Amino acid sequence: MRAMLLAAGLGTRLRPLTDRVSKSMIPVINKPSLFYSLNLLRKSKINEAVINLYHQGSQIKDYVKGGEKFNMQVLYSEEDSLMGTAGGLKKMESYFKDTFLVLSADGITDFNIHQAVQFHKQKVALATVVLKKTKEKFRYGVALRNKEEKITQFVEKPSWGDALSDEINAGIYIFEPDIFSYIPAGEPYDLGHQVLPSLVKRGEAVYGYLMDDYWIDMGNLADYMKAQRDILKGKTGIEISGREIEKGIWMGENTQISKSASLKPPVVIGNNCCIKEKVKIGKYTTLGDRVTIKKEARLEKCILWDDVLIEEKAYLDNCILTHFARIPPKLSITGGVVTHRIPS
Repeated sequence: MRAMLLAAGLGTRLRPLTDRVSKSMIPVINKPSLFYSLNLLRKSKINEAVINLYHQGSQIKDYVKGGEKFNMQVLYSEEDSLMGTAGGLKKMESYFKDTFLVLSADGITDFNIHQAVQFHKQKVALATVVLKKTKEKFRYGVALRNKEEKITQFVEKPSWGDALSDEINAGIYIFEPDIFSYIPAGEPYDLGHQVLPSLVKRGEAVYGYLMDDYWIDMGNLADYMKAQRDILKGKTGIEISGREIEKGIWMGENTQISKSASLKPPVVIGNNCCIKEKVKIGKYTTLGDRVTIKKEARLEKCILWDDVLIEEKAYLDNCILTHFARIPPKLSITGGVVTHRIPS
């Protein structure tokens, strides 16, 4: 079985994090979000995939290369302009000769692919949409199913009057190659806004598979932070890299922590970090590689990417700091995003 990972989007709702970094390369517990989608495929023994690229696509190619680190064969489909989820898929029509999987490159989930594929085949479906129950249904496509689990209505990001169900489109699909006959060639086209509503209206064999597994879209800053905390809480089934030096505290290689520093789990610290005297790091904090935190600085519920410097007595609460950010001495920030070096 082959898969397509959708990674061409601009990630506008995650700005400023995505100004210079592909959404699929944003660190989640010190690994690119793309890692978790590829690892899900690997664990499911799907070893051939294509990734579509547009915004900062070279970052993805540099990281994944040919897929060797995942024991996979990975190809790329580069788009000169955004083609939409369906238009990008249509571009790779010749790659898919049998039942195939399509999913976002940056979602975090541990759903059972094999069970979903088995459901798809039992239903003799043209398309299966993986669904998830949620209270936040107005942000996603909503599906209404009948007793046979066939989708009878599909509304992308509905208004209050159109939200007929609490089962939303998780952005994961299983298709038969016949799906390509419903997608025009050479133009932008969207699965959620155009293809699926049209198929449902025509009465085609479109079914909804309701997952009971962990899933989060990471479509905005709040969900990005929630995904990290859910992993740290053990809600996702995702293993955390590093050596667990105490319960709930993971540390990478060549990291130095002062004996007078205080760490409140769960916390993840990357490689080659330096944590100085009397530093206090609160729960749900992750530090990337080569992070330096100087004397008496305090962090609560923060996400620090690589090569970050926190000067003495700085205080950060519920903040995100991207690569090479610097916080000067004694500065306090609550609920901020820092993407550069703040001058003293």
